[in-house]
Amino acid sequence: MIRTLALLALLLATPALAADDVAARPSQGCTRAQIETGRRLTGSLDVGGVKREYVLDVPDSVRPRVPAPLLLDFHGFGHSGAGVWNMSGFRDLSARAGFITVYPEGLPVRLRIHGEESERPGWEMFTVDGNRDLAFTRALLDDLESRYCIDRARVFATGFSNGAFFSALLGCALSERIAAVAPVSGGPLRVECTPGRGVPILIQHGRQDPLIPVDWARTARDDWLKVDQCAADQKAADGPGCERWASCRTGAVVEYCEEDFVHTWPPQATARVWEFLRQHPLPASPTAQGMK
Repeated sequence: MIRTLALLALLLATPALAADDVAARPSQGCTRAQIETGRRLTGSLDVGGVKREYVLDVPDSVRPRVPAPLLLDFHGFGHSGAGVWNMSGFRDLSARAGFITVYPEGLPVRLRIHGEESERPGWEMFTVDGNRDLAFTRALLDDLESRYCIDRARVFATGFSNGAFFSALLGCALSERIAAVAPVSGGPLRVECTPGRGVPILIQHGRQDPLIPVDWARTARDDWLKVDQCAADQKAADGPGCERWASCRTGAVVEYCEEDFVHTWPPQATARVWEFLRQHPLPASPTAQGMK
């Protein structure tokens, strides 16, 4: 019991490394002398006998043999990767900051909206075992890391609505590959979440959301305070409508922003998402940090 309490205290006390202090982890694709760049590249993968598609944005600022961050952006229920790419603020931001963005395409899922079930393109968010979209994400990461010079310490996920739920699930199920997550207009965890480390997460939600109640976002915040073993009474304001918990295991951070918008991606979310994510790269040995 004493050893367990001492270990927990050590985990909570472990400071987060400054982002610039975390060395890049070059992927296999960093040996390539040439890469394909383009603002709307389309691709597909066979995953378990099913064709899975995506849109890829590789600005000219991304260079061969120079490790670049990778952002996965998951669309909402009934939307598409191509549609998100078309209106995404990450296009301009990625060109300036030099990161690659991939917009995966979902397959039909059944969800209850306003009391009625509907089947539209989206993401499985109620299970980990046998989850086809987790398999797709793993295969997509493998493929991109083999063809591009990806910084494997800086692979991040965000998403909107159903995509927000799924990006949070990635923090639970792929914490060894996804450095940090930033769901927008999502909700509480729908799976048992036991990552091998504390996962930095930024949650953003609108108080006027008529589709996913803001109470769901507050529950998600509380879920992640438990998952990341944060000292819940040690929070700090972090700008208008935002609160931050930084006393969490393995240097993780939980940030929660609640503002007056409806069920939509707010203009301020894009810059806020990237600023948060880039500050939280994956430590070289995430499960070992603070465990010695």
